[in-house]
Amino acid sequence: MGEDVGMERVAGAIDAPTAGSDLDPRDLRVEGWAYDRTGRGASLQLDFYLDDHWIGRATPSHSRPDVAQALDEPEAELSGFELHVAAPPIPPGGRALLRTIVNLPDGAQETLAPVTVRFRPTIGGVIDLPAPRSQLDPKWLRIWGWAYAWVSPVSRVDVFLGDDWLGRASLGRRRPDVATALAEPDAELSGFELHVASRQIRGIGLTQIRAVVTALDGSKETLTPVAVRIRPTSATATAASSSPGPPGAIALTPRRLDGPIRILWSARGLDQGGSQLRMAELVERAQQEAGFHSTVLSPTDGPLRSVLEAAGATVRVGHTVPFDDVAGYERSVARLSEWLDGRFDLVVGFTVTSFPAVDAAVRAGVPSVLRIGEAEPLRTVVDWLSGTLDRDVELRARRSVACASVILSNSHAAIANYRADGYTGRFVVLGTGVDTVEARAYAEATDREECRRLLGVRPGERLLLCSASLWSIKGQALLVNALGALHGEHPDLTCALVGLDYDGYAQAISSLIARRGLQAEVRNLPFDRDLRPWRHAADVAVCPSETEALPAAVLEAMASGLPALACRVGDLEQIVEPGVTGWLCDHSDLEAMIEALEEVALTSPERLRAMGAAAANAVARSHNLTEVLDRSTALLRSVAQGRLPDWAEAQTIASGDPQPE
Repeated sequence: MGEDVGMERVAGAIDAPTAGSDLDPRDLRVEGWAYDRTGRGASLQLDFYLDDHWIGRATPSHSRPDVAQALDEPEAELSGFELHVAAPPIPPGGRALLRTIVNLPDGAQETLAPVTVRFRPTIGGVIDLPAPRSQLDPKWLRIWGWAYAWVSPVSRVDVFLGDDWLGRASLGRRRPDVATALAEPDAELSGFELHVASRQIRGIGLTQIRAVVTALDGSKETLTPVAVRIRPTSATATAASSSPGPPGAIALTPRRLDGPIRILWSARGLDQGGSQLRMAELVERAQQEAGFHSTVLSPTDGPLRSVLEAAGATVRVGHTVPFDDVAGYERSVARLSEWLDGRFDLVVGFTVTSFPAVDAAVRAGVPSVLRIGEAEPLRTVVDWLSGTLDRDVELRARRSVACASVILSNSHAAIANYRADGYTGRFVVLGTGVDTVEARAYAEATDREECRRLLGVRPGERLLLCSASLWSIKGQALLVNALGALHGEHPDLTCALVGLDYDGYAQAISSLIARRGLQAEVRNLPFDRDLRPWRHAADVAVCPSETEALPAAVLEAMASGLPALACRVGDLEQIVEPGVTGWLCDHSDLEAMIEALEEVALTSPERLRAMGAAAANAVARSHNLTEVLDRSTALLRSVAQGRLPDWAEAQTIASGDPQPE
């Protein structure tokens, strides 16, 4: 029992927490007793404050026989009080004065002895990489760590090198180790990550990496900085000068070909990810046209194999080129170059990690096309795929890009990023195509309400469709957390997540959905190649990705008449016009996503339909599948013959890229 404060009328004390207690910021529990000596058990009301913030009210009613015995007052047995406060307002620094004001029946007030308390930090975290005192490459940094907020979820993490802002870290990385260490299941997706290219790094020598974590309630915490040393740029220049020099770009000189154009397609894999589906689409079109024969080379097998073989392509599985060992890389590329020489008229690498096939083509004197469908630099992409990129192998990648006949991308943003990273070559942009005619025909032939009923969509639901691989960079964790924050205010705002599971991320998202109590509002569905029913049933498409070039999933949804909510990444800003065809928000920012979703929730059904119609018209004008495939096959045929089609040549002239010789 706390010490009696000895006031004129009221005796009482705060028993818990005790002075100097280290408290859980999520749940403050106050216990004690108060007794009106003059009123003989008269009713009291107690108001509690942390500094000047009122946190709650209680009435003594709990049994305290110890107090009755100590005071020799039987009426004091029900003098105990208790107050629970979830997420109390914690002042900066985490220290506060806990005060209790006793309100007596006649309007008088007295105060129990205050207690100074301390709350544990509301935000915790660590920068795990780079390690302290690391010597860092000035061309590329990777910052990796975790941040967890106990009271209010993490909204964003800003990373600084010295006083320079490097960027906003990506959220939602899997950290089961942190969840175990903190005994907090919610911390499973507490990881953050930032890749930084050379153009963002200034200065050399000793400096610090800092991460500033901002929670949704506005509270901030700077994680313990990490001291690092940035190597002089001369170290990179020396490595570059010691690498094999480029053999010279393959001249685009006329070539006479007898018989069909034999194309070797180099795939990252045969799963049903976005780039692989686009490759299969183009292979099928090429096989349908006279004058092409396709062979697809992939390191791994997968479900696309049957699709490609049904289209008439030959599929070869098993050739792998190491990225972490330059000697192994050289051996593999040399064998590949020897094998393709004389067998193929054109080599097409369909993702940036297919650059070894282009390197082999350059060495064999075979025309080549490298498609860059990723907006991030090569080193970042390799890191995402759980690999290590040897510096000398990266130099060979740069040489391959410079020497390829054409570098093709579906995104202006991707080309801009690669140029900013020092890559040179003949760059050409050809946007992703979608079948707008088929989308319109499906919508006209399908009853929307019946479609929603068959899919289990409840009347009144405002359904979001997020179709993307279940992968941390796609931002599904951010989306689920935002929906959780809005659920009380907008319970009819629901979502369907549809996509391939990447590295077990789907299970982590399912667990997050369960912890947020959103099982009825967020459907976590496996990959489905035919998303037409979901597009027809949905109200809005959403793309919470932290990085994209120009995702076909968004274009396909817009072609089906859905407005789109997307992050400001890649070329999405060119197709999603706020207030006309959709909404835009900052990536990796929970508060920004919540605000954008609130706009979606408050938009009238009539306005949604008008925005969806505008979205379909915008896609039909600039991303028609037939036109894109016609241009793509024309490009393949022209490059194999040693020239560029007019539309591609016009782009290289406008950009100052190397011209046909």
